[in-house]
Amino acid sequence: MKYHQRDIVEVNFQFADGTFKVHPAIIVSNDDLQEDEFGLMYLVLITSNRLINPQYSYPLLDDMVSGFTFTKPSSVKCQIIAGYVERDVIRRIGTIKERYFEEIVDKVIASVF
Repeated sequence: MKYHQRDIVEVNFQFADGTFKVHPAIIVSNDDLQEDEFGLMYLVLITSNRLINPQYSYPLLDDMVSGFTFTKPSSVKCQIIAGYVERDVIRRIGTIKERYFEEIVDKVIASVF
């Protein structure tokens, strides 16, 4: 398995209007799921657009991440979750630190469920 929970990867996200755009995203599903489901992993979108539905956003700072620095202020859009497989990942760019990952998962649960 090449990618793991908490990794920040780049993927070509498809939006509701059918358009695609490369975005960073955090792998939120666990490694067991990825192994059991033939590489399927669930990701949440990271964007620099803080204006769309800020109530579902979790702001990211550079000290929350290992191996990567954001070029613009960014947030996790906790309501935007998508399933991907390893071949869909363009590249791994960093890892979210565990403490912040747990807060993001809590925000995803509160936003979606």
